Amino acid sequence: MLGLAANRLALYAPATPGRNPCLVWKAGRPVSMPGGWAAEAVRRRNLRYRHGALEMFFESVHSDPAGHPAPRQRSRVQALKSNLAGRAARAIGWLLNAAGQERAESLKDLIFALLTFKQAFMVALVFHRYAHRNEFDRQFRYFCGPDIEKEMQWVLARGHSGQYGNELILFLLMCEKEKRVLELFPRIDWDRVDDEFMEAIGKLTKKLTSGYFMELLAQAHTINWTALRPQDLRRFAELIKIMLEHRNFRFEQTSFEGRQYDARRDGDPELFEAPLDRYVPNFFCDKELIETLVTQLGLPRHDDILAAREDRGQYWERFPADHPQRKVLSEINLFYAYRHLLLTTYHSGEGFHVPQVYTKLTETQKRLRRHLPAPSPELKALLKKLDTDLSDVRLLSPDWSALIGHNGHLNVHLMMREMEWWQGQPLLLAYKDRIANKPFLSLFSEICPTLTLGENVSAGLWHELASLTPFIGDSHQAFRFEDGRAVYWNDAGSLALKQWESRQRSFPLRDIYDRRLLADNRVEQTYQDYRRRWGMADGDWFVCLHVRDAQTRNDTEGVGESIRNASLASYLDAVRHITECGGWVVRMGGRKVPPFPQMERVVDYARSDDAFPEMDIHLMRRARMFIGTTSGFAYVASSFGIPTAMVNALSSIGLLWSTDTRFALKPVHRADGQMLSLSEWTSEEYRWAYPTHESMARAKLVVSESSSDEILEAVREVLEISDPRRKGPAPGVDGKWERHVQVPGFFGSSRPSRYFLEKYAQDLLREP
Repeated sequence: MLGLAANRLALYAPATPGRNPCLVWKAGRPVSMPGGWAAEAVRRRNLRYRHGALEMFFESVHSDPAGHPAPRQRSRVQALKSNLAGRAARAIGWLLNAAGQERAESLKDLIFALLTFKQAFMVALVFHRYAHRNEFDRQFRYFCGPDIEKEMQWVLARGHSGQYGNELILFLLMCEKEKRVLELFPRIDWDRVDDEFMEAIGKLTKKLTSGYFMELLAQAHTINWTALRPQDLRRFAELIKIMLEHRNFRFEQTSFEGRQYDARRDGDPELFEAPLDRYVPNFFCDKELIETLVTQLGLPRHDDILAAREDRGQYWERFPADHPQRKVLSEINLFYAYRHLLLTTYHSGEGFHVPQVYTKLTETQKRLRRHLPAPSPELKALLKKLDTDLSDVRLLSPDWSALIGHNGHLNVHLMMREMEWWQGQPLLLAYKDRIANKPFLSLFSEICPTLTLGENVSAGLWHELASLTPFIGDSHQAFRFEDGRAVYWNDAGSLALKQWESRQRSFPLRDIYDRRLLADNRVEQTYQDYRRRWGMADGDWFVCLHVRDAQTRNDTEGVGESIRNASLASYLDAVRHITECGGWVVRMGGRKVPPFPQMERVVDYARSDDAFPEMDIHLMRRARMFIGTTSGFAYVASSFGIPTAMVNALSSIGLLWSTDTRFALKPVHRADGQMLSLSEWTSEEYRWAYPTHESMARAKLVVSESSSDEILEAVREVLEISDPRRKGPAPGVDGKWERHVQVPGFFGSSRPSRYFLEKYAQDLLREP
């Protein structure tokens, strides 16, 4: 039986009737052997199976033909090899079937016991490739598994990993050689994956996404997303989701927080996430990446930190030295590291690092663009429809679409493009269940194509684009001018809005909304029904009010970004003034906001059953003015050009406020009780302290809320500005205060309220 197996393997398959000759390789050329397989079996029976027929088979099929034939000849040769290998696999399958289940298992053990490692390896590989059966999996693990590491150079040879890439990956996963699988990941033939392969690779993906997975994420662009079946695509979708949510360094984050906890427990006062020069060697788990960051950012070296981590048993991750795309993967890893630092430096009170970090990120991305993958046919079709090339795409991640405030940023970002601050084809990605207000986001479809997962684009195409973030993604954190200057994005956005309005340009989203309303006025009809039910007369006007509160955002007071919240009580004087003037107040916000006190001519719309997304936007469009703060909802008003009173305002970064906006800042005091001047408030020394309670505490600053009188007077002034009976220019504020602002255009086109400026003139306008 073994002789029969060996000869069947040597000759690939029984000769077909009337065609006795069988092809074998000799000196790189196919030659014929007379007689059928039975005659050949007799002739070769005395060959030593271990180094005879089987060795002839493997050397002939998998060695390059001598003389390096021309491409066309090589193609024919390869086709012949594949055909013969397929016949051999079918023959082995026939043999196993003929032996029966019990004898087949013993026969397989015997075959593998007699073969060398390389022969056994290739038997399993070829059989799995062409017979689509896994009968040799157990023998492979038992006979080949123990020796696979020492034979790895041969195992990973181009011939095996090219022609049998999927099977090779599957067998390596059987032997728990996951690092080696990651080296072969770019060679996966996604058109040829099957259930067994996807189950195995899916387990690897799940395992890595729950821990360190940068080696896998850095290769996401090599996946043929549009070729994957829906059930297979879902295995990798989590990879992209984690990346887009900025959680791709969560393994590092978890271990870093653990060390920080231990340090605090032991009495070490080292600050969380700061300073940057200590954060980098403390956080990342790739020494090569740390060295690159330290060198490129010009940070002081802290070899003592690395030595201490090694003493604690730190395992250092690194990309394999012989990975075929190692240079590109290292650059992608570097890109994500810089993207991570953009967030951490801002939230840790070190936003002054943002320009340098973003400069290095854009330089990294520029190098990566030289390796931009070719688009799939589906993506090519989309690009053709948009009349653009992939290299011209500026990919906007769901960061730009998930929050209504970020929608406002997007509005200004597209204004920048209109003013030629940047070039390219914007393309926005969105999750359909992570959009703050779909009607508002839909306004962008006319000026920026929006691809919403699960609605107007296939999952494959959506994830293909998302995987290209390191190559063509546009940052939401920072902006770089053509002259090379880099700033926090909002700093550029406030300047852009100021320039836009100085040119007397209209508000694009407002114009789009009004055109749509003319075509479909159903929301206007519902709005009129609401007015009558609320008790508004035909000529009554109203004001929209939004107070940033802890309950809606599930904030804990005194922690994190709750520093931007405010109490409702200080707004009530302004509300009474509006109602006494004949107006109404419509309270906006989420359903969890605290109840509004019972007052005449006040509609607590936020907590009512009347609230729905289209009406949220329509009320803002119809409002005479808006009372808000530095929260996302305020950008609906600024996008529509609604006169606004911004109170309890606190921001480290430029504010996208229009000409008809008046503001009152949250007063900030030093530990000695002295209030920060405008110059200090906007300085690099202090402004990066405002994001959180923790960063304020580190800067030894104390913040308080706007008082009732400050809110009231800001509202009075904006009511004057928004009065439809007003003739002539809006009441102005002396522009001399702007010379005290350290960041050009920090407040956009807005002005402080006259009352706020006069009340704190001695402090606000204090010379540095």
